[in-house]
Amino acid sequence: MHRKRRHTNTRETTMHAHAFQAFRSTTRRWRHALAGLLATTTLCAASAAAAAYPDRSLQLILSFPPGGATDVLARELGLKLGAVLGQSVVVVNRPGAGGLIGMQSAARSEADGYTLYISSVMSNSIYEALNGKQQISLDGDFDAVDGIASAPHILVAPTQLGVRDMAGLVQLLKASPDKYNYASMGAGTLSNLEAEIFKEQTGVQALQIPYKGSSQAIPEVINGSSAFMFDSVTSSLPHKDAGRIAILGVASAKRLSVLPDVPTFKELGVQGLEAENLFALMVPKGTPPDRIAALAQAMDKVQQDAAFRKAIGAQGFEISEISGTALPQFILDQQRFWKDKVRTLNINTGK
Repeated sequence: MHRKRRHTNTRETTMHAHAFQAFRSTTRRWRHALAGLLATTTLCAASAAAAAYPDRSLQLILSFPPGGATDVLARELGLKLGAVLGQSVVVVNRPGAGGLIGMQSAARSEADGYTLYISSVMSNSIYEALNGKQQISLDGDFDAVDGIASAPHILVAPTQLGVRDMAGLVQLLKASPDKYNYASMGAGTLSNLEAEIFKEQTGVQALQIPYKGSSQAIPEVINGSSAFMFDSVTSSLPHKDAGRIAILGVASAKRLSVLPDVPTFKELGVQGLEAENLFALMVPKGTPPDRIAALAQAMDKVQQDAAFRKAIGAQGFEISEISGTALPQFILDQQRFWKDKVRTLNINTGK
């Protein structure tokens, strides 16, 4: 009896071992199957999330107050971009501190593709050239999406001065080197630096009279208190049409569609005045590449839209030819250029 029970126990033990091995094998298979299912589900969810972008409204931050040409650009862009993306794009104006308030607000937002920033590349580069590298910078805290549009400045002079072209203005200024001054939109602005480059390249002399923006400066040009100014197209064009000022040159690489008869400074033999005044679309650093690509594709469609071109063209903007891939190098080039100009021209804002 004792031997029989031992034999039975051994057989039962063997059966239990086989059953346990079968259970482990089945469990392992189920575990692998479940892991595969979870992985597939995760990939599908990720793909669905990527395909669904954007699934809510976006905000478009700019460092300019409402009502100006840049605000018009932002609102036209938001309208068209929203139509392409299928979600509303809310424009948020955050001016102040030389553009830093809006820039900081955008840079510190979630890098998820739902916060966009319109940067004035020239203004930012000049600000850094005058004040040093800031805690927030375009090249360090943002990823580039695309160039939006440029708004080159134009050289204007009062018609009562009697000059009809740049050569006439230069001749007049050289004949009386201590007599004339020029108006600017403020010390350390693009308008100021363009005028100083113009003086350097042509050999004329004129004292700067800085104002708080174009709205204060252009009347002083019209009444003849200042001999010239580098102004925006939007501000000056109505006065040109009314015969109060003459437009003598445009600070861009090519002529403007709204002013086809006005030559560029390069055509006039003046170097260093291809200040495109570019506005670019940026996102916080670390935004997923697929979302940047989606925004860039949407931008391509917006820039081809005839209504968008017409609306911003009326504000003196030209569609940018600078792509998102070329934008980072363009920003670095502008930072170097304006830093060098501030140094060589000895620009001092009095701060």
